[in-house]
Formats: sequence, structure tokens, C-alpha cells
Amino acid sequence: MEKQKSKSVPELDEVRAWIEEYVKKVANLKDQKGKEIELLYLRDKIEEWLSFYRSQGAFVDPEETRVGNFDALFEKQCFLFIRMINKRTLEEEREKLNPPKERWWWWIDETVKQKRRAKIRKRLIFSGIATAILLSLYFLVFRLPPAEQNYLNAMTRAEQLIDVAKWEEAIQACKEAIKFFPERPTPYVVMGCIHEKLGEEEKAQRAFAQAESLYSKKSDFLLEKAMWYFRLALLDKSKTTVTEILKEDPENLSALNLLGSLYEAENKVVEAIKVYEKLLELAEKKEELSLIPVVKMKIGMLQLRLPLALP
Repeated sequence: MEKQKSKSVPELDEVRAWIEEYVKKVANLKDQKGKEIELLYLRDKIEEWLSFYRSQGAFVDPEETRVGNFDALFEKQCFLFIRMINKRTLEEEREKLNPPKERWWWWIDETVKQKRRAKIRKRLIFSGIATAILLSLYFLVFRLPPAEQNYLNAMTRAEQLIDVAKWEEAIQACKEAIKFFPERPTPYVVMGCIHEKLGEEEKAQRAFAQAESLYSKKSDFLLEKAMWYFRLALLDKSKTTVTEILKEDPENLSALNLLGSLYEAENKVVEAIKVYEKLLELAEKKEELSLIPVVKMKIGMLQLRLPLALP
């Protein structure tokens, strides 16, 4: 009797294989046309047996995190899923199972309805204040003061020149921006990073000293410098600068996000995932709601690049 019972319980490795199948199906949702119900049943099966192993005292946090990341991706694609599935089939299967509301994947059409209602409400609100927004845009964007417009033009030109590796011209554009607003630090930071790119260390340090004096917090100066290092493909310098920030402020969300991007650029997938997982934990703790789905998406996409043998 005991032997028969144990046969009916899948091994945890088998549950992990189901999770990988779920991951692939969600990541390639368009390929599941005609097999949408199978995806929902697969998600049920994973939930049932992860719950079983959790109740037996097994440590299944990594498995639940992986499933949760792709749940977020699946939910984000809810409109696509509902366009693909036969709604009548979904309703019939749901009627047979009568799944609890906690199994949200069976109620994904309700999620779509709620999101559509929310969109309609937003449109009504926005239409009511459309005139005010247009007036604001006109005065704040389209009719910027001449000095502000000239500063923005110069910095935009500097970025365009950086993209085509015209370093000296980019430096001149930054100097032009400084003429309009010498109290703004960004042009000095950009010039310093370019000078370092060109091996002009003394000029770089002069520019950085001017920039740092214009920031109220050193961490803001270091973060902008790290971001421009990253933009100029000076990855080692960017990482050193980010590490300096995190030494003083280990919970700096912007610095952690940049560190994850640096690891991605170096194709260090495991290290990037670890950084993003820490970032996700802190974003949830600090209730940074706009950051949470972005980080989950990054983790999910990186996990697709992991070999299946890795956890």
C-alpha cells in the first residue's frame, strides 16, 4: 500500500521539469495556440505538488520564486492569452473544475475585464483634463525659455556625437551647454568620462572636481558618473564606481539596478540574477511599485539564458 502511494507522488525533480515546461510555454506564449487549456492544467499541477512538498517541510523557495517570476510574465500577457483562447472552452473547463479564486490563471479573463475597465476610467479622467495637459505641455515643453532650449539642444547633440564616437565634438557640445547653465553638473560629468575614455586623466579629474562640487550628495555624483561610464562602455570603471556607492549605501536601488545591467553586459547571468533578486527584495520592502514588475521581467528573461542544470 505504501509503495503504491509513493508511486503516485511525483519526485521533486519531476515537478522541477514541469516548472521548466511552464517557463518555456509562457516565454513562447504565441506558440501555445490551441493548447492554452493545457497550460492552465500544467500550472494547476505545479501548484498542487509544490504545496504538497511545502507541507512536508521541503525547501521549495527557489522553485516558487521561478514560478512566480513567470506568473508575472504570464499575467502581463493576459490580453494576448485571452485573444488566443476559445472563451467558451475556458468557461466550460472552469465550470467543471470550479477552481478557487486564488488560482488566478483560471480567472484570467476576469483580470482582462478589470484592466479594460481601468483603462476606460483612465481615459475618461484624462479626457476631462486634456485641455489643462495640452496647455501645460505648450508652456513647459514647446515654449521653453531660450536658455533652457539651447542647453537641451547642446546636451542632445553631445549624446548624438557620443553615439558616433566623435569625442572632441561631444566635449565642445558639453562646453556649449555649460555656457547656458554653469551650475548644472551633468555636462562636466560627461566631459570627465570622455576625457578618461581618451586617456586624458588630468582633464578628466578637473571636470569631475567641478561636477562633484555642484552635487549636494556624493552618491548622486558617483551614480551619474557610473551611468556615463556604462554608456561609454567603460565597464570596469562603472563597476568600481557602483561598488563605491554600495559600500556606503547597500540599499541604493539605482546603483543595484546599474550593477545588474553591468553583469548583463558582461554576460554574467548568474551574478546579474543575484543582484536583481536583491533589488526586487528591496523594491518590495520600500514599496517601489513601478520598479517591481520591471525587475521581475529582467529576472525572468535572464533565467531563460541559464543552463537547465543550474538552479
